[in-house]
Amino acid sequence: MRPVLFEVWGWPIHSYGLMLAVAFLIGIFGVRPSAQKIGISFDNIIDLGVWVLVGAIVGARLAYVLTEYQYFLKYPAEIILINSGGLAFHGGLLGGFGAGLWYVKRKRIYPWKLADIIAPFIALGYAVVRIGCLLKGCCYGKQATVFWALPCSGNDHLLRHPTQIYSMIGSLLIFLILWKLRNHKRFPGFLFLLYIGLYSVIRFTVEFFRVAPMVFPWLSLAQLVCIILAIIAFSLIFWIDRRFNQVRSNLDAAADLNS
Repeated sequence: MRPVLFEVWGWPIHSYGLMLAVAFLIGIFGVRPSAQKIGISFDNIIDLGVWVLVGAIVGARLAYVLTEYQYFLKYPAEIILINSGGLAFHGGLLGGFGAGLWYVKRKRIYPWKLADIIAPFIALGYAVVRIGCLLKGCCYGKQATVFWALPCSGNDHLLRHPTQIYSMIGSLLIFLILWKLRNHKRFPGFLFLLYIGLYSVIRFTVEFFRVAPMVFPWLSLAQLVCIILAIIAFSLIFWIDRRFNQVRSNLDAAADLNS
C-alpha cells in the first residue's frame, strides 16, 4: 500500500486523491466528443463535471456517515475529514446524479441522452478510483487464504481478499459492455439505467468478500441497497422498452395505413 505516492515541494500527493482526479479527467475528456455532437459545449461539460464531482463527494460522505452513525455520534468533528477515508459509492452516485440533473435542467440540456454518454465513463472512472482504494488500503476484503490474497488493510498485516481489484475488474467489464452498446437504438437513458443495474449486480457479488456493515447475518447494507437499485433499474428498462416498442408499433401501423 502507498497512501502517499510522492511529494511535490513538500506537499504529499495522496494516491486516492490522485486517482479521483484522473477519473474526473477521463470522464471530462471521454464525454467531450459525443456531448459536442448533440450540441453541448466543452465549457458546459467542465461545469457539469465540477457539479457532479462536488455532489458525488457530498453524497458519498453523507451516505458513509449514515452507515457509521454510531461512530460519528461520538466524534462529530470527523464528519468533514474525508481525507481519512469514508466515501460510499451509492451515496456518491445519487449525489452526483442529483447535482448533474440540477445543472442540466438549469441550462435546459436534455438529460437522458447525456446520461447515456456519461454512463460508460462512470464505470471506467470507478475502476480507476478503486486503484486508489487499493493503494490507500481502504475498502478491503475479509481475511482469506487464496493465493492472490493481499495485505490490503492499514490496520493489520493479515492477508485479505483484494476486493478493490474485484470491483475494478467488474467495473471494467461494465465499461466494455456499455461502450459496445453506446450506439443503441433504444430509449434515451437506457445505458444509464443499465449501468445502475449491472453495477448493483457486481457490487452485490463483491460484498460477499468484503468487510461491511450488516443488516442481517447474511446480507450487508450495501447488498440491500443493490437489490433495491437493481430492481428499480431493470424494471424501468423493461417498462420503458415496452412503452417505446408500443409507440413504434403504432407509428409503423399508421405509416402502413397511409402508404
